[in-house]
Amino acid sequence: MSNPAETLDPLRLPLRGERLIEASAGTGKTYTIAALYLRLLLGLGGESAFSRPLTVEELLVVTFTEAATEELRGRIRSNIHELRIACLRESSADALYARLLDDIPDKQQAASWLMLAERQMDEAAVFTIHGFCQRMLSLNAFESGMLFQQQLIEDESLLRAQACADFWRRHCYPLPRDIAEVIHASWKGPLELLNAINRYLQGEAPVIKSPPPADETLASRHAKIIARIDAIKQQWLAAVAELDPLIENSGIDRRKFNRGNQGKWIEKISAWAQEETRGYLLPDALEKFTQSFLTSRTKAGGVVPEHPLFVAIEGLLAEPLTLSDLVLTTAMREIREAVAREKRRRGELGFDDMLSRLDQALNSENGEALATAIRQRFPVAMIDEFQDTDPQQYRIFRRIWRQQPDTALLLIGDPKQAIYAFRGADIFTYMKARGEVSAHYTLDTNWRSAPGMVNSVNTLFSQMDNAFMFREIPFMPVKAAERNQPLRFELHGETQPAMNLWLMEGDGVGIGDYQSFMAQLCAAQIRDWLVAGQQGSALLHDGKRSRPVQASDITVLVRSRHEAALIRDALT
Repeated sequence: MSNPAETLDPLRLPLRGERLIEASAGTGKTYTIAALYLRLLLGLGGESAFSRPLTVEELLVVTFTEAATEELRGRIRSNIHELRIACLRESSADALYARLLDDIPDKQQAASWLMLAERQMDEAAVFTIHGFCQRMLSLNAFESGMLFQQQLIEDESLLRAQACADFWRRHCYPLPRDIAEVIHASWKGPLELLNAINRYLQGEAPVIKSPPPADETLASRHAKIIARIDAIKQQWLAAVAELDPLIENSGIDRRKFNRGNQGKWIEKISAWAQEETRGYLLPDALEKFTQSFLTSRTKAGGVVPEHPLFVAIEGLLAEPLTLSDLVLTTAMREIREAVAREKRRRGELGFDDMLSRLDQALNSENGEALATAIRQRFPVAMIDEFQDTDPQQYRIFRRIWRQQPDTALLLIGDPKQAIYAFRGADIFTYMKARGEVSAHYTLDTNWRSAPGMVNSVNTLFSQMDNAFMFREIPFMPVKAAERNQPLRFELHGETQPAMNLWLMEGDGVGIGDYQSFMAQLCAAQIRDWLVAGQQGSALLHDGKRSRPVQASDITVLVRSRHEAALIRDALT
């Protein structure tokens, strides 16, 4: 079971050991980071405070994009300035600063300390993960075994493209025509192959659970596949005359296995069986003659049509007929090695290399000395957007700060975003961290959305026990901020629900019909809102203020460019 999460009070959070703070969108994550930063600078929090006040150079904040680092740095600088002014005035209308002032015994001394921190903000340790690794490697060159003179390259795409082109020349140009045609059906050239594996050339090398045998070649795999297809063709031609009477005299349900279709399927497969085998494409109709399919189409209690051919066809379809895994695994390995060799030759490092070098250095003979040096420089680390952490990054943080005396590791993120593998997140890394860190906290108030929307989302995701598939990532309802209670949308004098679900009636509807129907429905709804807004009968209320709905108030979220085009055309 997952550990229960405690509601977070940022001014009373114990600032020692490992803490996991889970923050949904709109619950004040940046506000919380800023509050914790101010506490750490001034040593606030009583028994929950860190052992001593820290400087901005000792307080590490790691996030995952350059834009986020600049935003955080600016927000922290602004908060330091505002709290300093509050200390000089000994009062503040801001609730956060007012609570902090109550904890500050000597406000003049605090103002002086904050002035120093404000002046040092250009040296503040707010980094991307790559920037942090680069800084640690260069500052600890002896412990990490890092060369002093290495050039950082921000874009390795040209190196990868060159390595992939070399791979294509070595492996694909010498192929005989029949194998080359199979490869060409999957990738028209090295660029398409690179696009297929590019994400696996970044970061740590992927672990392939069932790699192809080391001695298997494209030629041997191709010969094996062709032999399997030819064997089925021969078996089909030898037995095809037996199929009609066998099925006719069985308990097959003709409503589910039509005689007319049966004849067409047999005719298509027979024509295919008489052709020379050059590719791996199988007739769709072949599936209709697998033993499991025929069993599923037999009436209850009826005689199932059985034949060795049906079992053989099922066996053929059960295993993929492809060279892709062989090509992809070989390409990933050789291209990664080629890029690494070229970077060594040039004396260059990429962003991913810095992660790998620091990870390797922390696990080398000098690893403990390096980890100690980093901890002494940064006794406290706050990892923002922690849900985007991959296994290698988590290993680095864990190796340096986990279970270390007089340190703090604060992991801050939204677990629901850990599912976004397309942007580098790794849900299993998040679950591992959640299991290893015993102190869990949650921000339980949404400051951004109207109460109706907050309650609707809570209701929707509370309909099942494991809303995010894994019980280690529970759904935790949040409260709506009191200040947002007046927010509502009114149409023709009636307050509208915050969430509506539209369903299309009918069975067996194709995806194209469904998408077109929903696009028209969406466009008609937007048209009605805008017309009502022009007439003054579609209003957005915020307490005593209200205004008509405008086009700029409306956003449409879709899953693909195709769906976006459908919505655009319907709106037009």
